[in-house]
Formats: sequence, structure tokens, C-alpha cells
Amino acid sequence: MKKSGEESESESEYEEYTDSEDEAEPRLKPVFIRKKDRVTVAEREAEEQRQRELEVEAKRQVEEQRCYTLKIVEEEAKKEFEENRRTLAALEALDTDGENEEEEYKAWKVRELKRIKRDREALEVSEKEKAEIKRFHSLTEEERRSELRNSGKLITNKAVKGKYKFLQKYYHRGAFFMDKEEDVYKRDFSALTLEDHFNKTILPKVMQVKNFGRSGRTKYTHLVDQDTTSFDSAWAQESAQNSKFFKQKAAGVRDVFDRPTVQKKRKT
Repeated sequence: MKKSGEESESESEYEEYTDSEDEAEPRLKPVFIRKKDRVTVAEREAEEQRQRELEVEAKRQVEEQRCYTLKIVEEEAKKEFEENRRTLAALEALDTDGENEEEEYKAWKVRELKRIKRDREALEVSEKEKAEIKRFHSLTEEERRSELRNSGKLITNKAVKGKYKFLQKYYHRGAFFMDKEEDVYKRDFSALTLEDHFNKTILPKVMQVKNFGRSGRTKYTHLVDQDTTSFDSAWAQESAQNSKFFKQKAAGVRDVFDRPTVQKKRKT
């Protein structure tokens, strides 16, 4: 009886020891998962299989795209090669060197002589212009005025200058392409257009301005109305006194121009 008591006591101690060990380990908190959110082993395997199939399909598409690109590059290279071959064939067909050397030499000789003649004429014209400019600069102011007054100016496409009406709009015919005679540039550019056919002199004084009623209207009618130049003044007359003044006293119009110096002239 004593032995059985010892055995029961040892078993109770073992059970107490195991219970204390189980209590020392961390226990996970049970979490409820809905049925539609639960993933079974079969579903997990199916998802992995689907991912593998997607990867295989992506690799297959990449390979097809690479093959398609290589095919396009190969076709473009063939087209370029064929085009270059046709171009070379056309150039070889146009190459006539050695067939008519005598005629080609004569044609080249004519072209070379024309080029030499053209260059010589251009050089002569340039030298004449330089000589004329040098001669004109060596003249005095009185000689220049006299020469400009007596020499006639050659004008191409000279058009008849018409008479403008009161407040008529002005159109400039331009300054380009006037070196050759053309009938289109000789037209009357002072002809009436649009509202210029209306007689504006019968309008009230307040309406006799340009762009009346608009934001860009002006209070001036024309320059002659504002011009204060007096052509009857003594300064505008060509007299001996005026000529002497302009030659000796007036600034910027004298025949002799003294170079300015830093040193001041000493008074004697």
C-alpha cells in the first residue's frame, strides 16, 4: 500500500508540471472567418495554377511580339536594300562618262567662257560704281547739288501720281520687284476704294476725321492742316546771303569739315 501511494503522488506531480508548461506557451486568439472568405487548400492550389498559367501566357505574348518586331525590321531592311539597288542602277544608267568626250568638252568650254565673261562684266560694273562713288565724294557741296539737279534719274515702273480726295485712304504700292518693267506696277494706286467714293467734305466738322466713331479715331485730318512751314520766309530763299551763311556759319552743311581736336585754340 505504501508503494502504490508513492506512485500516485509522482503521477500527480507530473500532471501538475505538464499543466504549468502548457500555461507558459502563448496561445493564439481565435478569430472568426466568414465562409466566403475562407481559403481552402483546393482553392489555394487553383489560384497558384492560375498564376502560373498567366505567367506562361505573358511569356508567350512577349515572344510573339519579339518575333513580329524582327519580321518588320527584316521587311524594312529588304525594302531599303531594294530601293538602294534601284537607285544605283538608275545612277549607272545616267553615267555617260566616256561616251561623247569631245562634245562634253565643247559644252564645258562654252559654259566656262560664259562664266568668265559674266564674272568680268560684274567686276567692271563694280569698279565703275566704286569710281563713281569716289568721284562724287570728291566734289564740293555746290557741285553735288548742281549735278543732282541736272542729272535725270532713271525710274522703272513709273506710275501716274493721281490726286487724292479729302480723307482718302492711302495705299503704298511697295518697293520690291521694281527693277523690271511690269504693267501691273504702273496701275493707279490712288484710285477710290470702298467708302472713299463718298464725298466727306459735306459731313459735319466733327465727323471730318479718320476712323470716326472708333477707338482708333484721330483728331487730325491731314498733315497739311498741321504744317507750319513757311516757304516764303527769308531762310528758304536762295540768295547770296543765305548761301554765304550756309557755307561759312551753318552747322552740318559747310563745304569744309574741320576734324575736332581735344586741344583748345589759343587766343592771340
